[in-house]
Amino acid sequence: MSFLTPELKTRIVTAVILAVVVIATLAARSTALWALLVLVFCLAAGWECLRLIPNLSSGAKALSWALIVGGLGFLAFALFDKDVASREPLISKVLTGLLALASAFWLFVVPLQVRNHSIVIRSWWARLTVPLLICSAWLAVVVLQRSGTSLMLAVVMTTVVADISAYFVGRAFGRVKLAPAISPGKTREGAVGGVLAASLWVTTMASYLGLVAGVSGLLLAALAGAFLGVFAVLGDLWESLLKRQAGVKDSSRLLPGHGGVLDRMDAQFAVLPLATLLLTRVLPLW
Repeated sequence: MSFLTPELKTRIVTAVILAVVVIATLAARSTALWALLVLVFCLAAGWECLRLIPNLSSGAKALSWALIVGGLGFLAFALFDKDVASREPLISKVLTGLLALASAFWLFVVPLQVRNHSIVIRSWWARLTVPLLICSAWLAVVVLQRSGTSLMLAVVMTTVVADISAYFVGRAFGRVKLAPAISPGKTREGAVGGVLAASLWVTTMASYLGLVAGVSGLLLAALAGAFLGVFAVLGDLWESLLKRQAGVKDSSRLLPGHGGVLDRMDAQFAVLPLATLLLTRVLPLW
């Protein structure tokens, strides 16, 4: 039996194409070009997210799209308009407020939804969820890239390191299911391994990038990494719960062999706003 099955070949080809596109865009050193590429991914993830929400009326979907497009338009104006000197303090507060609002959603709302095994999006404020997730993720990853590609990659790779570590630790030592009703394959041991790996990764990168110094700084970086690792797991579980409610395996088939964009970005939606908000305490991102 060949190791390279047709499905695996498709998966590899898709991954290579995506990697080439991302690397070429970053190599161009253009924040505008990077923002455009991220916009494509975010809009695709937004479309997938909205189609997974049951009983969402056409009017509610239209409102969500209006808020997504309007929000992204405002953020693009705030980041790329060169004549913002008179508005800079207000814009900085608005951008920070958006990240804080998204972070509050992951900190307080998502744990309850995962615990209750239910994502209900019926009230008017709950319908702001998708626009909030899309706009905050786009803002975070664009601002991080503008501040330095190494910084952005360090943050993005946090979820990758956590996910890969959780997978291998779970396979080797996993015994207790983490959330069997939502994602039967995940174990508590794997989740702990992912959180510890994220902590080590963030500590290493924070030291390498000169963001922290001394024992106290390294300790804070380790705690921040563990904190982000926990929410990488929560982001994954939230998207799995959304798909389970919709009765589908993948968010879409936009990425052959991988499922949908949301399947690849679920943990990023949680980690990006939280990490960027934390970084505003030590770096002038705006």
